[in-house]
Amino acid sequence: MLSTGAARAWFGVALGGLVVVALVLGLMLVPRLAAGQRVIDRAEPAFSDARVDGTRAGIATFSQYVDVVDPLLTRRGGGSEEVPRLIGYIERKLGLSTEQVRKILRREAPHTEALTRALPLDGVAAEVPRLTAYLATITGLTEDQLAAILESDFPRISQSLTALANTSDAWYDVPGIDGLTRLRAGKPVRTLPGLRKYLRDDVVPLTVSHREDFQSLAGRGGIGYIPFMLLAIGAGLLALGVIGVRRARNRAPGKLSWSVVVAIGVFLLVVVVAGQYFPRLGGAQETITDFGPVFSQERVRATANGADTIRDAVLFGDPVMTPLGGAAREAPRLYRFVAQRTGRRTDDVRRAVRRRAPQTVALFSAIPLTEVGREVPRLLAYLGKALRLSRTQVVAALRRRTPGLTQALLTTPDVARGWTAIPGTAGLTRFDGLTPVRTMPEFDGYLREDLIPVLTAERRNFATLAGRQPTVDVLAPLLFVIGLVVTLYGGVMMQFVARRD
Repeated sequence: MLSTGAARAWFGVALGGLVVVALVLGLMLVPRLAAGQRVIDRAEPAFSDARVDGTRAGIATFSQYVDVVDPLLTRRGGGSEEVPRLIGYIERKLGLSTEQVRKILRREAPHTEALTRALPLDGVAAEVPRLTAYLATITGLTEDQLAAILESDFPRISQSLTALANTSDAWYDVPGIDGLTRLRAGKPVRTLPGLRKYLRDDVVPLTVSHREDFQSLAGRGGIGYIPFMLLAIGAGLLALGVIGVRRARNRAPGKLSWSVVVAIGVFLLVVVVAGQYFPRLGGAQETITDFGPVFSQERVRATANGADTIRDAVLFGDPVMTPLGGAAREAPRLYRFVAQRTGRRTDDVRRAVRRRAPQTVALFSAIPLTEVGREVPRLLAYLGKALRLSRTQVVAALRRRTPGLTQALLTTPDVARGWTAIPGTAGLTRFDGLTPVRTMPEFDGYLREDLIPVLTAERRNFATLAGRQPTVDVLAPLLFVIGLVVTLYGGVMMQFVARRD
């Protein structure tokens, strides 16, 4: 069958087709690129401009919230130990007593002053068992009955206190994130502030820097079709070659047959060039390389587990942050409920509760924290006037003496304003494209139910795509070379046939 030159020429075509098919199968391009296509399809909504910008904005506001809570939550945060230093500083500068300073703070910033008495906030969580036992006793209810009433009639207070206990327990030792490290320095992440930095400074910047690469890749059909296209081309060349060899035994195929070979090569070249395979697949490989650590098993597991602590933190903050949260309205109703059950006056009930749970009552007096946010500028203005300092000088002095408490108070206004309308999320929606994401609780749901599931569901597919050679960026030159060789080979054979004729 290969006794003639024409037969041998067509055998080269068949051999080339066989090589293409062998490359596709040997390099396992079908399962690899199919897995990559599943990752692209699942992650595509996250990389739209509105969602990338909205995610960055949401993480930024959550980061500010962490800056508020971190100094206030436990003694380790430092805010509670800085309160006496703040009062002492004002005492010395104004020549007043502690009680006089407290009186000024209650006059100028009553919610802020109450917040300083509630610190550290994990003390509120510690008071809850004692408080519920006392309330159950004086109201003649069992603790289970009281708990049921609190959940049904005072759900926002109940939610906040329960979540506060969970948050304070996990803040510096987030459950289930052992093995999580930062992407660059490899620093271990164990705390919620550390998890915040991992999301804000490691993961989110990757989505920002690679969104155009991802959009370009997803917007032109992805990569799943490439191995099937190659298989079709390889099988077509193999079939043409075999047919050509058989026909060459009687009469060599002419220019028309070789023009088909040229057309196949040109088609592949056009696909590579018009489809922008070089920049698209190059960007795809950069994205795979940079996101590879994010998709590691340890980081995916830790991120999913850390989301539970983020949820607890938001569940604590939501009822107390704004008037819409509801806890501020429920606190007076709780005192009235106890007063009605016991026949006491409401003020007497409040004083009795304060004796047994002073930090909890102080927290009730401090909320909603939007009021703290409104008071901070007024308090700074008063201190500036009293101390004869500019606002900048007052802030600098407070930062030196009480850095944690100052951080929390100065950041509270931004968090309070953004809690129900996160700046930069005007176009952010859930993956369904319909449900808006504007508030911090909504962003928490978006994070846990849309974004993180992409990592957990597609981790194996990502590993299949990234775990073998060659890298994705090799496909563009490989396809171009195959198209060029087929085109040149077919063209040379056409010229040879033309000269022979």
